[in-house]
Order: sequence, then C-alpha cells, then structure tokens
Amino acid sequence: MMLLRTLVLERDGQDAPVNGALLCGFAVGQIASNFLVYSLDEEVEPGSSRVYIAALRKKPDRYFLGAVESKEDLQVAMGVFKQILMLAASGAKAGGVADGQVAYHFVDLKGCSLPPARPEDHHSVIIKKALVMKVISLGMSAPALPAIESAALIVPSIRFSSQMSSLPRVSSPPEPVQLPVDEPLVEEPQNVSVEPPLVTLQVAPVASSVLEVSPPPELPAPAEQNALFEVDSTLSSLARVAQDLSQQKLAITEREVALEQWQVRLQQQQNHLDERAGELEQRATELYDQSMALNQKAEAIKGMVSQVSTMRQSLRSMLHDLDLALES
Repeated sequence: MMLLRTLVLERDGQDAPVNGALLCGFAVGQIASNFLVYSLDEEVEPGSSRVYIAALRKKPDRYFLGAVESKEDLQVAMGVFKQILMLAASGAKAGGVADGQVAYHFVDLKGCSLPPARPEDHHSVIIKKALVMKVISLGMSAPALPAIESAALIVPSIRFSSQMSSLPRVSSPPEPVQLPVDEPLVEEPQNVSVEPPLVTLQVAPVASSVLEVSPPPELPAPAEQNALFEVDSTLSSLARVAQDLSQQKLAITEREVALEQWQVRLQQQQNHLDERAGELEQRATELYDQSMALNQKAEAIKGMVSQVSTMRQSLRSMLHDLDLALES
C-alpha cells in the first residue's frame, strides 16, 4: 500500500491544524529555487481539485515553507508544474527535458522535517482530480536529487502580539487559476498578485517602542500530535486508489512479461520448424536422387532382360537347325 507523505497546515478560522497530502517537490536550477505542491483534497467542482504551490527554501539542516515572492518565479514554477502534469497524464517515466521546456528535477524529501505552513500564503491551482494521484505516483517513482540550498537570508514567518493590537492585517490569498476540466494542463497565470507571508508587528505601550515577541506555541501533547498525522478518510480513499493503480500496473507488467515469454517460445518453435523443414527438404532431395538411380538401374535391367530374351530366341533357332542337320 502506498504511504502518502503529509505536512501540517494551519488554516485561518480553524483552531486545530489540518493535514495536507504532499504531491511532489521540484527544484528549478534556472532560478535556483525549490517548490512544493500539496493538496487538502478540496473538490472545487465535480472532477476538479485545488492544489497549492509553496516556495521551499533550504538551509543546511532546515527547510522553510513560504509564499513565492516574485511574479517571475511564480510563472516559472507554474510552467514547470504544467510540464509535470503533462508527464503524469501521459503515463511516461520522468526523463530528459524536451526543447523549449524548463529544466528541473524532483526533490528528495524522504526523512526531512517540514515546518507547519499556512495555505493562505501559498498560490492555488485547480487541476483535474484524476491527476492528483498520478502526480504523487510520478513524484515517488521518479529519480530525485537534493534541494537547492538558499544563499539568501531566510526570515521565518513570525507573529508578534501585544495588548495594543486592535485589528490584525489580513492578507487576501492569491486567486486560484482555473484549469479547464477537459484539459490536464496548467495555464500560465495572468496578472497574478503574490502576497508575501503574513507578518504582523504590534508595538507595546512603552516609551522605547520595543517590539515584544510572543513565545512560541506549546507543542501538542503526544496524543494530539499523533492525531495530527492520522490520515483521514479522504486520504485513505486516495491511498486505496493508489493501491488499485499499483495492482493494475503490476498486472500489466506481469502480462507483458508473459507475452514476452510466449514470443520467445514461438520464436524458438519457429526456428525448430525451419530446421525441421530444411531437414525434410534435404531428405526429399536424397530420396529423389535414389529414385532416379533406381529408375536408371531398372532401365538397364530391362535392356539386359531384352537382350537375354533375344539370345534365347537365337539359341532356340540354332538348336532347331542343329536338330534338323543331325536328323538328315
């Protein structure tokens, strides 16, 4: 059974974090950036699902998730994700990049610890729901390389609090890009506005205007932590679909192997029949030669029999003449 990788997400208006299914992570050397694609199993309309694209930044031992900061980087990420969707829809294996496409590689995220993130900070895309598991299968089976380490200073998203706060600044999430349901491709975003991660600074009522940072949230209890990573019924259904796809792929592979074995056997039998036909043809030639030799011997014997018969007739005539001579 396929094991789906999950990551913890904090949504506005919800007290408890939710789990998201990791589709894939990819790195683009052209802009020296990494990106991560995940899903919350949000069905926008029948047959379509919403997925999120986040910037994945790496330092030697840590990963950071955030929004894509520039429109140019977002367009490149959307183009590469479009290439991945086309590859997943075709069912082909990940290989080289065709002419006119952006070079990328899948990121190896096995064993890494991904920090919690907010979907409101990330760009959303609407794709066909059938492509979700295909992208997951492609990301798991394709060759993966390490993520590109970020040379710039990474400032995590920190929320500051104070009793002076009145209304926090609300960052509107980017508008999703709607893909046609009958086309398994991602269209390039037009006039996409990308918001930076939400950082709200609140000044405490002191003369020196010192910013007070609220302490980090307490880690959940072990029972709650286990509950955060439990795969819900939707992810379980996705896992069952993945298992069915794996079984179908295994059955197809077994049929292909059996077909190849039958082809080898038929080729061997055909070669044996060709050899047997050659032997029979050679034997027929030998029998024909023997038959011709026998016919020649038969003709010779027939001629000799005719000569003997003539000689007998001559001897009879001579004996008859001798008898007549003796009698006279």
